[in-house]
Amino acid sequence: MAESPSTTTTLMLWAMLVLGALLTACWLLRLSMLRSRFAPRQRRFAATAGGAGLACAIWSLYHLTALAPSDSFTVRHPALMPLASLLVAMVGCGIAIGNLSAIMDRAGSKSSNGIDALTGLQTRSQLETNIRRIIHNSGPDDRFALALVDLDRFKGVNDTLGHEVGDLILQQTAGRLQASIGSNEVLARVSSDEFLAVLPRIEHRGDLQSICRRILHAVSEPLIVGSHKIHVTSSIGVAMYPDDGTDVSTLLRKVDTALDRAKAAGRGDFRIFNPEVDKALLERLSLENDLRHALGRNEFTLAYQPEFDLKTGQVVSMEALLRWRKATGEFISPAKFIPVAEETGVIVPLSQWVLETACRELKELDQSIGFSPRFAVNLSPRQFQQDNLVEMIIATLSKFGVAPESLELEITESSLMDDPDKAAMSLRMLREQGISTAIDDFGTGYSSLSYLRRFPIDKLKMDRAFVTDIQVDKDSAALAESILRMAHQLGLTVVAEGVELPEQLDLLRSLKCDAAQGFLLARPMFLPDLKNFLLEHRGSKPL
Repeated sequence: MAESPSTTTTLMLWAMLVLGALLTACWLLRLSMLRSRFAPRQRRFAATAGGAGLACAIWSLYHLTALAPSDSFTVRHPALMPLASLLVAMVGCGIAIGNLSAIMDRAGSKSSNGIDALTGLQTRSQLETNIRRIIHNSGPDDRFALALVDLDRFKGVNDTLGHEVGDLILQQTAGRLQASIGSNEVLARVSSDEFLAVLPRIEHRGDLQSICRRILHAVSEPLIVGSHKIHVTSSIGVAMYPDDGTDVSTLLRKVDTALDRAKAAGRGDFRIFNPEVDKALLERLSLENDLRHALGRNEFTLAYQPEFDLKTGQVVSMEALLRWRKATGEFISPAKFIPVAEETGVIVPLSQWVLETACRELKELDQSIGFSPRFAVNLSPRQFQQDNLVEMIIATLSKFGVAPESLELEITESSLMDDPDKAAMSLRMLREQGISTAIDDFGTGYSSLSYLRRFPIDKLKMDRAFVTDIQVDKDSAALAESILRMAHQLGLTVVAEGVELPEQLDLLRSLKCDAAQGFLLARPMFLPDLKNFLLEHRGSKPL
């Protein structure tokens, strides 16, 4: 019996569907193997779509046999169709599994051979092995350089655009770096966004600078990743063999130091290790490391410097001052470690320790001698910006049984102006709790009394810069007088800092300054000495 035209057309359509599904599946599976052109997620999607195409082909093949005429080959031999379907499925699964195996084998092979699976460059361990070999084979006059290239703010790009885009950026950047230093030179990916190059045969410093500029320019060229046009800059640190080290660990440490200096200079530039210039940075890194462990080692202590009322001579307040004595017995200046603590964030737990220690020692002082003046604690800008500042302070006072009226908080001008609205709200909340506040080092920041009207402040501490030459310089005296007059009009108490000479004290008293603090009156002292000092100065005593 002849096949009808409609049946023939249907068979042809199903046959085309089977063929199209098979071709599409093969094409997608092929794409899933192209690691250099597609991100992992894209390859996984292609492999999944290819598997779906195979399933579609098998399904279509079954329907093709169901539509075949009764005298066709497939109907006369029905056992062949399940066999054919099984064969197609086996081939498809074989392709998919083979593709997956190839990917895994390739990655495993690269990893085991010291090759980074993403970029095809050497790994850090493999590079270190090669550097040791180069050092071993170097003669007395041989020189080479290590250049550590860091992609500036790459983490932000990675987090914003996704890891797939980030991987493509790393792959393209690796290619540019290899082209910049030469296809035969050693290059490795040593961390997520850092590359290390070995630059041999460096005869002159100018040659090294030229290579670094070439690398910076190559990396900064726009990258086209999908629909994104991305600009990436880099920072480079360089160290020389044998000038900066004769072993791998020393050279890597020096190149890291040079890179840190390049970043500190603003990024997008290079720095060559210089023993004299980088000595300060090495000291800074050592200080930062020691600082992070000092609190756990109980290396900090508090000293107290009294403030005196200029009318009665009474001690009206004691400023708690942080002191760091290392295990070696060396004292580190606050001017040296406080800025580092601010930059690293260590200042937050450190400030909490100061508050808790001052509360505990104040309580001990009161129990020991029967009284205690108000004590003052400095708040760092970071601490002052904490959302739970007031709650944390009240909880600490309650923990040690200290009345809020016994605490005074000293805040810098810059802390107030970072977020004036938030600062004003925090100061109002502190005042409502009975805690007084003072502006520390007034005159070193915005130096304007007009802005103080918006903040509920109790005291102004006039910076020592206004006091140092007050007895000999008319301008300094005029400025101090102006500050005192305006502050008093605003209802603020004024304390003069850094009083070291009797002439300064006499002039401040004549200008009607309220209180003073300085070496002339009392140096900072630890708790045992403070007890004796307060007993000796109890009650009114002219200064």
